[in-house]
Amino acid sequence: MVVTIITVVKNDVQNIEKTINSVFSQTYEQVEHIVIDGSSTDGTLDIIKKNKKKVSVIYSGKDKNLYQALNKGIKMSNGEVIGILHSGDIYASKNSIKKSLDFIKKKRVDIVISNLKVINIKKKVYRYVTTSNFFQPCMLSMGIQPPHPTLFIKKKVVEKLKYYSTDYKVVGDFDFFCKIFKKKKYKWGNLRQTTILQSRGGLSDGNITDKIAMSRDMSKILDRNNYFFYRIFFIFKLLVRIKETIFKK
Repeated sequence: MVVTIITVVKNDVQNIEKTINSVFSQTYEQVEHIVIDGSSTDGTLDIIKKNKKKVSVIYSGKDKNLYQALNKGIKMSNGEVIGILHSGDIYASKNSIKKSLDFIKKKRVDIVISNLKVINIKKKVYRYVTTSNFFQPCMLSMGIQPPHPTLFIKKKVVEKLKYYSTDYKVVGDFDFFCKIFKKKKYKWGNLRQTTILQSRGGLSDGNITDKIAMSRDMSKILDRNNYFFYRIFFIFKLLVRIKETIFKK
């Protein structure tokens, strides 16, 4: 079973190489790695090209946002399963992909999620995101979702869902999860292991204004997908975030 890993990057010359090396060092052999560069101007593309023997496909061009770039990569892919590793992130072990793919094969599921650790600039654990251990689709109504970078999903499911929406700058992954679990026909499971070490400072780590905008967009997404919710439910997401920050082991 071939898995395609998609890395989206723009102007991250300091971190892209470690992400490429992390994919390249995985023990799972049937890996296609597609790197989508958003017309970087800081030398990122030069680093990618320097590592071209480690990468299956390199594409550079302007994108509307992260989710349009992901869609491009998915449409280029040859893998039966799609995974995501953003620039700056690395796998928690050399067996992370293998563990996720073995789970899909053994459990005969379409989707697998797992846990991740958010690493700060001092290379210490800032948050330990274990949402996947207890996640249930009804939690989407509270704004709680599995950690998106841990997702491995069969390409045929992505195609049926008509890919990621490009209408959102930050919460396109939340919209994607809502579409997945709205159908109630796709088989999924929790690996209950840490597979990703994520660099702090992603799109979702915004200021209070950004958080309010995200909350507004998430409400629209839930309403459009016919999920029962009240925005006050989002307080549970805050409580989960506090737990993740306090309990880091």
